[in-house]
Amino acid sequence: MKTETISIDDLVLDPENARLHSEKNISSIKASLKKFGQQKPIVVDKDNIVAAGNGTVVAAMEIGWTKIEVVRSDLEKEALKAF
Repeated sequence: MKTETISIDDLVLDPENARLHSEKNISSIKASLKKFGQQKPIVVDKDNIVAAGNGTVVAAMEIGWTKIEVVRSDLEKEALKAF
């Protein structure tokens, strides 16, 4: 597994994301990012669609981050969604 640092602006939040984050949850993620930094990469597909970590991306954007660590999965759409 190889991580990359990419621009947050290049990411696309998954429009079919099954998990919706409340503002309280996003606030908790923001606090964690501020205190500990990013401790695990966001999972994206070949088109930079976020498969795992949508809440982290939103929180990072809200605190002004411009870059984020990702791991690019080569799973196809249905397999990636199942993941």
